[in-house]
Amino acid sequence: MSKLRTAALALLLGFALFGARAEAARAEADSAASPMQLKQDVTVDARLVTLGDLFRGSVPGPERPVLEAPAPGQSYQLDANWLGQLARNWELPWRPASQFDSVRLTRASLRIEPGVLRMAIADALADRGLAGEIGLDIDGGMPALAISPDGEPTVAVRRLAFDPQSGRFSAALAAPAAGTPEVAVTVTGRAYGLVDVPVLNRRLAPGDTVAEADIEWTTLPADRVGATVVVDAGELLGKTPRRPIRPGVPIRLTDLAVAIAITKGTLVTIALQSPTMQLTIQGKAMQNGAVGETIRVLNTTSNRTLEGVVVSPSEVAILPSTPRFGAVQ
Repeated sequence: MSKLRTAALALLLGFALFGARAEAARAEADSAASPMQLKQDVTVDARLVTLGDLFRGSVPGPERPVLEAPAPGQSYQLDANWLGQLARNWELPWRPASQFDSVRLTRASLRIEPGVLRMAIADALADRGLAGEIGLDIDGGMPALAISPDGEPTVAVRRLAFDPQSGRFSAALAAPAAGTPEVAVTVTGRAYGLVDVPVLNRRLAPGDTVAEADIEWTTLPADRVGATVVVDAGELLGKTPRRPIRPGVPIRLTDLAVAIAITKGTLVTIALQSPTMQLTIQGKAMQNGAVGETIRVLNTTSNRTLEGVVVSPSEVAILPSTPRFGAVQ
């Protein structure tokens, strides 16, 4: 019984396979026997366009090349007049049905990313002595380059002219970088060095103190960073703006002031430390002071003026050279 089932199953599978092959053969025969029909939107990979690329159905000599394809990534339209002349020249069994018959022909391509072009130009400029990170302004924008889908998306700078004084350059590019170029173009523009500078990530006003969490970095052309622009984040910490500063803008040294920790007239703790004793007494600030600055304070008990270093908004430490609370009696 098992052998009979196996034989029956094999027979059924054989019929199914035969039917599928017969159906495929009929479809192919129907397609070959069907009248020639014009395709409307065609994308080709090869450099030459064949009759089979433009027509479907019963096409005499479908592999016959009839014209050169556009450049990779480019398209053009074949109108009814051109197609009709093609059909007459090759004695094809097809004629345009109307003046609107046309084919849009596109060449398949591999696009080269703008970043690849920028890197190739920047590397060539670096070889010519332009140091550091390089920025580029391309006249008219970076061109769109495309090559055959099976090519390498690489670029070589064949020739470079560069003026260090103005930063102007002209670069002849070819893609792919190795072998015979498929596309070549000349790019012009301006090159410049780039500098990272610290900026604020939120708006700060006078009285606010710049903390590390308020700082981020941005990259600017070097010629936009003057001698007064802050390039060291440490010069921002603990400072306060003289006027409101918007986020993301370069900050000049003149935009900043030392943040006041103690204001004139504030009651503070005056502290004196020595190897043998530690004394504290109440006092009053006689002037404004930032942390680390030396200010005058009044000993409210003896009514004498001392000098000390601002330690915090509430404490002033007496300098070792200051008389040691001699008036506190």
